[in-house]
Amino acid sequence: MARLATYDYRGLGRLLRARLEDDGRGWRVCAAEIGVCASDLSRICNGQSVSAPKAIAVCDWLKLSFRAFYDPPDSADAERETTEEFHGKSTETEGRADG
Repeated sequence: MARLATYDYRGLGRLLRARLEDDGRGWRVCAAEIGVCASDLSRICNGQSVSAPKAIAVCDWLKLSFRAFYDPPDSADAERETTEEFHGKSTETEGRADG
């Protein structure tokens, strides 16, 4: 089975935690500035996932590329899977007089 695309929330969390500690203003203040809630910051700092817009907002605040933490799928496996023919049966036009 192909390795699917992933996102390194742990790596992002390590950098975020260090920046929040250096900032010193508190997580709620920083969260408001970033445009997320403090619990989102906590999730990321603990390596948990959040929605893409929230991760992008955090990366923007850190002045990092959102893609820096993206781990794409295996290209050879993904390429092989997309070139296989679909042998399923379509029911969209089946039995229609005009189709």
